Amino acid sequence: MDFAKVLTGGVAAWLEFERACDRTGLFSEKYLTSAVGQILAARTGNRVKAEFTHPLLASIKKGAGRRPQVDFIVHDESGKIVLAVETKWAGRTTPSTKEILWDLVRLELIAHHENARCIFLLAGTGAKLKEIFDHSAFSDARTRPHRRPLLRHDSNVIHTTPLVPLVPVRFKMLRELFEPYQDFRFAERVTTRRTAPRPEVVKPKEYQVIAWEVLPKGNRIEFQPGRSKFFA
Repeated sequence: MDFAKVLTGGVAAWLEFERACDRTGLFSEKYLTSAVGQILAARTGNRVKAEFTHPLLASIKKGAGRRPQVDFIVHDESGKIVLAVETKWAGRTTPSTKEILWDLVRLELIAHHENARCIFLLAGTGAKLKEIFDHSAFSDARTRPHRRPLLRHDSNVIHTTPLVPLVPVRFKMLRELFEPYQDFRFAERVTTRRTAPRPEVVKPKEYQVIAWEVLPKGNRIEFQPGRSKFFA
């Protein structure tokens, strides 16, 4: 099943229904997850769990704060993770590039180590999504001629995002993300592919849903933050 396509279509239809019912004042990331959870549960025989403790990072995180989680996982009959989904809502406030990047990192680890399908879903108004995509840390607009956007929101081509220090505007956030995990091994790059958004074209005040699948990489190269002068 193409879960990315199912989720973009289903969530987009749900948003339009809720808008028709004049419930846009309730829109938030938490409200969005209710639709995602229902779709996943219906399509997987209720083998879905929300706010699932990350199977790799939770036990090794150092310092204060909540242990890393995943918004949703789907498991098979044996309990193995077969699908993981992270969601973000762009409404009154927009998720930061750092928050989105951390979602992608957590999903990549599950895609690789659990051999599971992983999806990052972003929804919100056209204006708020544009605000995210135009942010300098997301778009990497200042690096010429080799721009490295965090995600390709304009195409369904396979795209890679470096987690090593190649994009100066992201240096600070990379240090902050990996600081609690000095001894863990991460992929040098995250590989993603967009699913066509629903609807494909929107006005600034209209709602749009976009999903990216985080793909496992066969020739995956790893790095350990604590062994790098940049991260240590």
